[in-house]
Amino acid sequence: MRVFLCSLAFSVALPLLGFMNGAASANEATNPPPQEVMQAIPGAHRLGGGTYTWFALHVYDAQLWSSADSKSFDYTRDPSWLELKYARDFKGAKIASKSRDEIEDMHPDLKDKTLDGWEKQMADIFPNVKEGQTLSALYQPGKGIQFFKDGKPIAALKDEALSKAFMAIWLDPKTSDPDFRRKLIGLSN
Repeated sequence: MRVFLCSLAFSVALPLLGFMNGAASANEATNPPPQEVMQAIPGAHRLGGGTYTWFALHVYDAQLWSSADSKSFDYTRDPSWLELKYARDFKGAKIASKSRDEIEDMHPDLKDKTLDGWEKQMADIFPNVKEGQTLSALYQPGKGIQFFKDGKPIAALKDEALSKAFMAIWLDPKTSDPDFRRKLIGLSN
């Protein structure tokens, strides 16, 4: 994830500065789940979020929604929606490349052929983003992942292994930034 984070600062980026802890909060009244989240995940609420910076450079703001509570959330079991609102411009191909690097760091046993194929799929999906735009991922375990740009669907993947590996970048306990993971899930303030 550190490669992803560093590169994401040049091409995308992630983590956050921590917000609420758990299910509903006062922030939900002003920050309700996007309509797409409510349709895909009944009972969804914001688990956590924050601002990701890299060497004091604001890269993006992130939020995570799920119907699970923070303490029991498991991204491999619970549907979730991860949203990144970018603070700068990034190329889609660079986002894909850095995603691949993060996946490879977490799964060194994966073959280059698999990683190359995944990177190509992601590069075909991820658009360039400009400051203020969002990219979101709706992960439904067993069904795959759907990507959105500014709330509009851009692609869906049924490849469960790739879908899970992509979400693991932020949500797996082996992530390169466990503190950011905890903030996304709402386990730390």
